[in-house]
Amino acid sequence: MKLITVLCAAMLSCGANATEIFETPLDNGMDNAIVKAFSDATSANVTDPANSLSLEDIRTTIDTISINGNYLQVSFNDEKISNLLSSKGIGVWNGETGTIVAWIADLSSADSSLLSGDGSTDFVQKLQSSAQKNKFSIMFPVMDLDDVQQVNSQTIVSHSDEMIAKASKRYDAKYFVSGVMERDSDGNSYSVKWNLCDAEGKSLGSGSNSGDADTASAQMSAQIAQVLMNSSKSTAAASAAPAATSANEADTITPVNGDGSIELGPVKGGVRVLITDIENVADYPKIKRILITYGYESDIQVLGYNSDGVIFLIPTGSSPAILDGTFTHASEFTKVGPWTYRFNESNGSAKPADNVGSVSTTTTQRVTSSINNYGNDAYTKETVRQTVEVTTTVPAAAPAGDTSNDVPVITITDDSDNSSVALEK
Repeated sequence: MKLITVLCAAMLSCGANATEIFETPLDNGMDNAIVKAFSDATSANVTDPANSLSLEDIRTTIDTISINGNYLQVSFNDEKISNLLSSKGIGVWNGETGTIVAWIADLSSADSSLLSGDGSTDFVQKLQSSAQKNKFSIMFPVMDLDDVQQVNSQTIVSHSDEMIAKASKRYDAKYFVSGVMERDSDGNSYSVKWNLCDAEGKSLGSGSNSGDADTASAQMSAQIAQVLMNSSKSTAAASAAPAATSANEADTITPVNGDGSIELGPVKGGVRVLITDIENVADYPKIKRILITYGYESDIQVLGYNSDGVIFLIPTGSSPAILDGTFTHASEFTKVGPWTYRFNESNGSAKPADNVGSVSTTTTQRVTSSINNYGNDAYTKETVRQTVEVTTTVPAAAPAGDTSNDVPVITITDDSDNSSVALEK
């Protein structure tokens, strides 16, 4: 789009006085600068609306536009933005007024203490300030005798969400955040893993952030705001939402496309996702284990595979957007398309001798909520033991022109045994 066209169109659509000017670099061109400015203007209210809107849509909301050196300066009309989002079916989030209390264990310290509300920690101050910009407030516990008797670092690491929910009632919390934080030896870089739960301890979403105090806190507050937005939409549509369903019922809830391929996306009681870059069937239990640590049930099931990857059914009663957000922000995956994610930690391909025959492995997986410092001896009240037998068969080379055996035959047997074990230290 030519500069003069944009400038003239902006003047013709000029309405109410500008409330804020957004400045973006012109390094990637005028169009990208306008889209970036619009995304900045709406980031606290909606989830990345620029991906759903055309440049012409965005242009109609511009009040003023000018160039200052190598920067574009744009202001938008709030009423026009609201009307545009409404017409496109994009919901606007007005913020969260309910109390959100954060229980975060600092695993960098020798005693693995919890961050408190005394405001002495730089990260606490940064997170509270960043949360305000995203239209919600977050508080930290006072960590007096009542709090200490109910919640400690072991409670956080073992995902004892019921106990944390009970302690949060003291603060009349509508939501609570539980997580762990680590700092590097210089204290300049932070790594945070967290879960957001409702007042009853039901997980709504999770995330992982890293960087200096400003970066980590900004990322964390933005992701929490996104989970809150998705949760509010899910609550509003709760009457029409399907109940959670076990993956054992997958044979009754597996609609397909017209060509016979399995359809991706939300279904009754869960979501079907395509995961690419799986190079070994041993990745299957590994992916399940990762998803369990993010709060999903263990009855995740493999529905099938195609030339791009493997299709999983992930049972969940929460909004599908929350699951999409979990995959998008998890370091183990990269979103590459709608309900499609690349697996970043494949074990690589397993091969028999001479590349003909079979490779069989039997492994016992012990899934706990262990996090860094605790290793495999994590304090936990819930342990999932799962035995997985994986057999990969690689057929011998076929005669020239015969392609019937080109695809390896994969057989998986999964014998799961879930039990509760209390580990006391």
